Amino acid sequence: MKKTVAVMMLLAGGLFAAPRVTVGIGFGGPAPVAVVRPVCPGPGYFWVDGYYAPNRVWVRGYWAPPAVVRVVPRYEHARVFVDHRFEHFRR
Repeated sequence: MKKTVAVMMLLAGGLFAAPRVTVGIGFGGPAPVAVVRPVCPGPGYFWVDGYYAPNRVWVRGYWAPPAVVRVVPRYEHARVFVDHRFEHFRR
């Protein structure tokens, strides 16, 4: 009787811990996409190509605005030790 109960408990526990195996096979690449590039909105804009995201969804291309570049003047300073202290001079 004890052996029967032990075997039933092992079998019942094994049903909840059953392994699951899945196999997936993909054929071919992603579907081709026809791209129509709209007119450039202005000078300096550049086209960023579309791409497939990791979830296999097509992300459209777009016109990126021109980059804004700030030019900041650079000042060179010289530190000179005079009378037991540092003094700063612009070159």
